[in-house]
Amino acid sequence: MSPGDLPIFDQTDHGIKLIEEERRRIARDLHDGPAQAITNVSMRLDIIRRLLQTQPALVEEEVDRLQQKVRVLVSDVRRLIYDLRPVAVDEVGVLQATLQLCERNQHDWNLKIEVSVQEDVSLDIAPARQVAIYRLIQELLNNVHKHAEATNVKIAFSQSKSDLIIQVADNGKGFDPDLIPEGHYGLAGMKERIEYLDGTFLIESAPGTGARFEIRLPVYE
Repeated sequence: MSPGDLPIFDQTDHGIKLIEEERRRIARDLHDGPAQAITNVSMRLDIIRRLLQTQPALVEEEVDRLQQKVRVLVSDVRRLIYDLRPVAVDEVGVLQATLQLCERNQHDWNLKIEVSVQEDVSLDIAPARQVAIYRLIQELLNNVHKHAEATNVKIAFSQSKSDLIIQVADNGKGFDPDLIPEGHYGLAGMKERIEYLDGTFLIESAPGTGARFEIRLPVYE
């Protein structure tokens, strides 16, 4: 059943659920990034205050550390703002938006990201689906950055007779898909969103082997 075939109340309930899920994701990102960084900055300021009284010669070194923490904090906040209002996917297309996302992430994360597109793949799909695909790729890359300890990621766009296929593979530490705690990685929420789009979500991984994620979505307007 496609989203448009759902009863209106089911569509509304699902929309509310997706909004709440996005709010939880933002809350997690704020907690794991800026909130912890601000706490660390506060602790560093306490250290500087004590050093001023006991070891003033060390203050300059501690200020340098604090400045670096603040730079990281500013970068994290800018990333959150960008993630909330990304490039206009419906204007530049999901491929160009993905390329821009990968270029920015490579620079910020020191992570090599390669994007390949099958020659006959068609990305002329509905704008709303392009935005959904972009968000899924964005979340997978965030998961790789936070959890995988990878140095290389490959994203591949291909197409079967009826499906657009997006594969994201990394060379990180891997994990057991059957042992992921509920809510961890956000993979359960991604699977639900993909199924809502009539798609399928495949995870292949094991400890020490990296991970491969495959998204299949029917191509229709």
